[in-house]
Amino acid sequence: MIIHAQEKKLGADVMRNLLTKFLIVYVLVFCVSCEKHGAFTDGLPTYPDKTEEFDLSKMDYYGISQIDTFYIDINDNGIKDTIKRGRFFTGTAHGYTFYEVYLDDGQQIGYFRTLESADCFLELYKFNFNPFFVTKISRPLGEEGWWQPTNAIRQVFRLKGNQLEKISEKSVGKICDVQELF
Repeated sequence: MIIHAQEKKLGADVMRNLLTKFLIVYVLVFCVSCEKHGAFTDGLPTYPDKTEEFDLSKMDYYGISQIDTFYIDINDNGIKDTIKRGRFFTGTAHGYTFYEVYLDDGQQIGYFRTLESADCFLELYKFNFNPFFVTKISRPLGEEGWWQPTNAIRQVFRLKGNQLEKISEKSVGKICDVQELF
């Protein structure tokens, strides 16, 4: 079979267009799928201003594996404050993420720690900006295990002066994974 040069070009263009359409559809389906399944985000920017990674092989394979630092003006004074997000790896399904919040003068105004397992997340935090507030949703461990739904509580904290104060607390029902409530 003889294929002319023009047919080859047309074939390549058609293939390129099909591939482009496939990639667009794939990305759209993937994004909709993530949205549909409620992919949790802690509200911090996608890319930190600074990242430190630690070699856990030197620490018996558990410990802080990474710390991300974000410089964000949370008190609207025109000077960037600091939020650090660290990941503590335990070598099991029960790791956690911790957050440290500092004002520009170095004063720590908040320390938060998630509670995570392979079955369910029991405590998570979400940061919101302009105005700054933090939402915490948590629940206790069930009598039979992590997977057993228990009553969850939603608390919201806002920045007042140089400290975080609780402005609301509400029971949000029984659930296993608190990610679903964000």
